[in-house]
Amino acid sequence: MRRSTWSIALLLVAAIGLGLWLYPNANRLMSLPTDNKKALTYLSRLAPGPEGGLVTIGDSRQEIIRMDENGMLEERIRQHPNDGGRHDFTDVAAAPDGTIFALDTVLDKYGLYVQEERIVRYAPDNQEGQILYTLKGDGTNKRVGQIQGFQLQDQSLYFYFDKEQEIVLNRLNLQESGGQPVEAFRFKVPDDRYLSEIVGYEPGRIFYATKRGAIFRVGADGASTMAYPLEGMNRTRTNFPEALQLHSDGRLYFIDRLVNSVTSMKADDSSGLRVDLSEKLLQSQAAGAESIEIMDFSVGSGGKLHIALDDRVLNLNMKEAGNSAIISVSYDRETVLLGWLAWLAAAALLAVVITMLRLVYVHLLNRRISLFVKQVVMLVPIVTISMVLLCNFVYNSFSSRMEDEMQRQLSLLARNGQNIINGDQLNKLTSPRDYRSPNYTDIYNKMTFLFESEDDANRKGLYSTLYKYENGGLFIMMDDDDGVNMYKPFPLSEDNKRVIDKGEVLTGKWEDATGKWLYAIGPIYDSSGKVVGIYETGRDLNVLYQSNQTIYSSIVINIGIISLVLIAFVTGTTYFMLSSLRKLRRSVMDMANGNWNVEVHIRSKDEVGDLGEQFNLMAKHIRNYIKDVTSFSEASHRFVPQQFFKYLGKKGILDIHLGDQVQQNMTVMVANIRSFHELSKQLSPKQNFDFMNTFLKRFSPFVRKEEGLISKYLGAGFMALFPAHSDDALRAAVAIRRDLAAYNEQLRQSGYKAVDLGMALHKGPLMLGIVGEEQRMEGNIISDDVNMTATLEKISDTMGSPILATRTFFGQLRSPERFRHRSLGRIRIDGKDEPIELIDVYEGDSDAIRLLKDRTKPLFEKGILLCQEGRFLDARETFIEVIKQNRSDKAAKLYFYLCDEYYQKGSTEGWNGTLAV
Repeated sequence: MRRSTWSIALLLVAAIGLGLWLYPNANRLMSLPTDNKKALTYLSRLAPGPEGGLVTIGDSRQEIIRMDENGMLEERIRQHPNDGGRHDFTDVAAAPDGTIFALDTVLDKYGLYVQEERIVRYAPDNQEGQILYTLKGDGTNKRVGQIQGFQLQDQSLYFYFDKEQEIVLNRLNLQESGGQPVEAFRFKVPDDRYLSEIVGYEPGRIFYATKRGAIFRVGADGASTMAYPLEGMNRTRTNFPEALQLHSDGRLYFIDRLVNSVTSMKADDSSGLRVDLSEKLLQSQAAGAESIEIMDFSVGSGGKLHIALDDRVLNLNMKEAGNSAIISVSYDRETVLLGWLAWLAAAALLAVVITMLRLVYVHLLNRRISLFVKQVVMLVPIVTISMVLLCNFVYNSFSSRMEDEMQRQLSLLARNGQNIINGDQLNKLTSPRDYRSPNYTDIYNKMTFLFESEDDANRKGLYSTLYKYENGGLFIMMDDDDGVNMYKPFPLSEDNKRVIDKGEVLTGKWEDATGKWLYAIGPIYDSSGKVVGIYETGRDLNVLYQSNQTIYSSIVINIGIISLVLIAFVTGTTYFMLSSLRKLRRSVMDMANGNWNVEVHIRSKDEVGDLGEQFNLMAKHIRNYIKDVTSFSEASHRFVPQQFFKYLGKKGILDIHLGDQVQQNMTVMVANIRSFHELSKQLSPKQNFDFMNTFLKRFSPFVRKEEGLISKYLGAGFMALFPAHSDDALRAAVAIRRDLAAYNEQLRQSGYKAVDLGMALHKGPLMLGIVGEEQRMEGNIISDDVNMTATLEKISDTMGSPILATRTFFGQLRSPERFRHRSLGRIRIDGKDEPIELIDVYEGDSDAIRLLKDRTKPLFEKGILLCQEGRFLDARETFIEVIKQNRSDKAAKLYFYLCDEYYQKGSTEGWNGTLAV
């Protein structure tokens, strides 16, 4: 279990680490690791980058790509809105150090009205942009806001505010953090002229195009003069200039939208008008392109043109050979490597999560936990997965119906266009100069009357576009995108041809540089019944996605609530049904914990009820059996102490076998009543047994209190073992000695003589085991140290010591200073080759004896040292002084006699300073 817990913990740490690394690199999982190129799609803007590179806006205005001149991807920035609206990159500029400045246009959630415009700075290799300036929308601009003419020069960013007839040039100092734009120039456009786009930031070299297809030059005084078209220029009524660019060569470049070409003229005087890139040349260089419509362009050094089409960038050298096309940008080696690492990390994370979940489930289900919890753990994932699948099924059904319903509604609106729009008025619009003419305004008002009373929320992103069919071509006349100009050529697709030729109303999907759309198109007739145009109405697919997300959220919420109710119901039912089982379990656990009187009361008439009845019957039999076993065990403990089984590693007497033995290092205590045989002669056999039982009953608890074990009862005493600390044995001996006086007082009151008790203490290795034969066994202790302790008890009276201890025992005391004692020197005992140093512990003696021994202790121990050194005369005199003070000191008398003898006769040969007893 512990190993599983550590494994889960390690896997959790690994999952967290992989997740933290993957979070900032999640965008690398949007493409397979084998894809080392990024296709260019739906380009809309192109700007020069550092060191001959390019910066483009693509993927329907959702990403910015910075590439070098060879098409190697240097940076990729994507929109990641989190405010519920749609964000489009509508303009871009790049600094020499690679910093990108982008115009982020925030639309409403239906992708139609401009809510806000932001100028954002992106430092190299930093996806988190810094907002430099924000302009709130006024709710009238559609898809293109008021900021135009985005230009970067040195450390300043120039841009214009389009305020209808008044244009304001602003300069934003990039060196000032948090700075606000400063007005640099202001001018008015002529009446009935409406700004389309603008370029330049120096008064006198500012040019702007109008919605009516003209280019004006703004002088230093703010006056506007027409620069294009001028009389004598070979231009038709429908030529329309777009994408104005001022180049350092002094020429003004622009796209002639009618003929889809790049044209330029001298900026100062509008002379030298020429076609720098014709549509014919463009067709030869863009073989295989989906569309050759020029989306944007950039003029490089040496007359090199960079052309942005819908799906590629053409690098055209107009003076030398070496043209190239960039269809996709290549990732550098580091990016490819990071892509592989991201996918490997994702795979590792998935494996870690699956392994961790498996371990959690296995670990959880293998643990001793409630069956109810296990059922919930198994049930909840199954219900959750089932409900997720149900959500997706319901969502897919609803989303397809939503799309079909939206197409049906759009089809009705497109069909109704022929009733709203006057085809004769449409025929009267013959050039961009008719922009906002009476006929134009009348048609525009009819197109938009359905939405005049609707706000953007009710309109829900619906747009309308009017096309004119003229001379076999299709032209945009009106559009809800303010960035689309009048008379812009539009491809004549197969669907458009069917509408024109057969008058059908068709629906479909479309994606271009401005977004993804669901549309319906229908014919516009003039008074003669001829199809003169196409009315298109549609909706940004983001609206459908938003609606689908709303539906999906609603489905998830409702099914989530149903799931919770279902889980709660099943869980409650399961909990109720398992209540009887829980009662039975609690009763079993109580019995396992030793409560043998437990009974279970189950009312249910089922299998669990039968188990309950059988359990009660089983509990009754177990109680009877335990009663018998307990009686037997209690009886056995009276003969063999429970501690004896513990030392042998056995649970009870039934586990004991002949020959079981163990070696232990213990303190041995031997206690005997001195001169008991004289007392015994005066007592009858019954009185002898009663006397000894009373004696043992009195003093045995002192042994047990100190964790001791009485291993054997002697004739007039007992032998006890102390397995823990030596102090336990000595405390028990002192307590017995102190209680002896009270015991003797009771004996005298009962007519018996007082008794004296001798005790000896020693510590050493001994063998505990079972001896005997198969039919008769008993516990016994085998040790030379036990025999020696018994011998010491016998000489304790001779030495005048009520508690006689060996130095081996005394040296292992944790607090010897707590017990009054004195050294008796080295004593030679019969049967022992080596002398033993003995200690007289008189802590349990009477107060008078303790006082005398305390007073004579220094002289006594000094005399022993003098005797051991062979100074028998001095030692004899010392012991005389001890005896004078304590005439009952037997040990002093023994040493006195020894020293007197050795002083008069000399010591025996080989004497080693010991006292023979």
